[in-house]
Amino acid sequence: MRITPLRGTGVTWLKCPACRLKCRPTAVGANGRCPRCGHDSLLKLSFGGRAVQPVPETGQG
Repeated sequence: MRITPLRGTGVTWLKCPACRLKCRPTAVGANGRCPRCGHDSLLKLSFGGRAVQPVPETGQG
C-alpha cells in the first residue's frame, strides 16, 4: 500500500468553487465532478514547488 503525502511540494488538491470542498484527485470520480455537489469544474490547488517568476521591467518612463 502506498502512502500519499498530504503536504509539501508536488501535492495536488482540487477545490470546488461551488461548495468549497477540498479533495484529492483520487476522490473525484471518472466524470471529474465534485463528489459533494456535482459541480463540473474543479480548481487545481498547488502548494509550493514552483519558483516565482519576476515580472520583467519595461524600461519605459
